[in-house]
Amino acid sequence: MSQVQGTVTFEDGSPVSGGTIVFAAVEGNSSSIGYLQKDGTYELGTFGESDGAPQGKYNVTITGSSSYGGQSAIASKYGVIGQSQLQAEVVDGTNSIDFQVDRAK
Repeated sequence: MSQVQGTVTFEDGSPVSGGTIVFAAVEGNSSSIGYLQKDGTYELGTFGESDGAPQGKYNVTITGSSSYGGQSAIASKYGVIGQSQLQAEVVDGTNSIDFQVDRAK
């Protein structure tokens, strides 16, 4: 397992505050999840809250939080594998992987 952390921002540089980021393995059946903090930062966990992720290539999805019945501030394409286009590679050691997303229209 390797530590993975980073920041998710909008195109204007402002942080995506709240939401979920999921790294789904390209090969195999594993995934790791992180929760976006108010400042846009996240830390991935696989078996525990922040134990990192196995090394390998991942498809990445990001969904923003929203109030009940509301719309996420993040464009919906980032929440669907195949539409997201976001990818990452986790290597041995500590990984800092940042993402930039579009706002919902």
